[in-house]
Amino acid sequence: MGLDSETLNTVTRNMKAKLSWKKIASRMGFRDHASVITMIEHKNRYSFDALYDNLHDILIEWNEQVPDKANKENMIKILQNEDCNELADQLEGKSGKRKDSSSSASKKLERTRPVKYNELSKLAGKLGHWKRFAIEHLHVPEYEIKKAEQKLIPDMNPYNPSMYVLQYWSNKNGDDATVEKMIKLLEKAKKDGYIVPQVFDEVFDEDDD
Repeated sequence: MGLDSETLNTVTRNMKAKLSWKKIASRMGFRDHASVITMIEHKNRYSFDALYDNLHDILIEWNEQVPDKANKENMIKILQNEDCNELADQLEGKSGKRKDSSSSASKKLERTRPVKYNELSKLAGKLGHWKRFAIEHLHVPEYEIKKAEQKLIPDMNPYNPSMYVLQYWSNKNGDDATVEKMIKLLEKAKKDGYIVPQVFDEVFDEDDD
């Protein structure tokens, strides 16, 4: 069945500083987890955020090489074995009951969560001036901008420089890459005249406002 993209992104973004990706690789059922680790280390040896990329890639390899074991249930067990119970509960849905409340307070709290991968993807398709937004508001370094412009980004298919700079911002800020912060950045860009107001409604659900 495999991990869905939202689960994969949630685990990668929230656990990169807490999980030893090499340790969890040994729990995933690879025939030769050592060779998988070596391959990933070599692939990401020049990465600006190796912790994120290594954990992300080991989950991708798990999906591809051990599809019968790569699922949310086993991911939860791995997290529990590594004492990452908060995220395990989140994936299990135990923290989702409070979300059913339609109170204005619960809706406001949604702004404090990290921006989801699918929201970044939708936003990437609407950034006509991605480079200006990346430089002026996301504060992406010049060398990363050049990588995006020169298509020096492996494993991005289809190629999308907008998505690259948005993911850079998300990876760099981790849990602080929240809906609220992104909305404020978009508001500033809207005032400068190169982000249209409809972007907010098209990217973020009403429950996230």
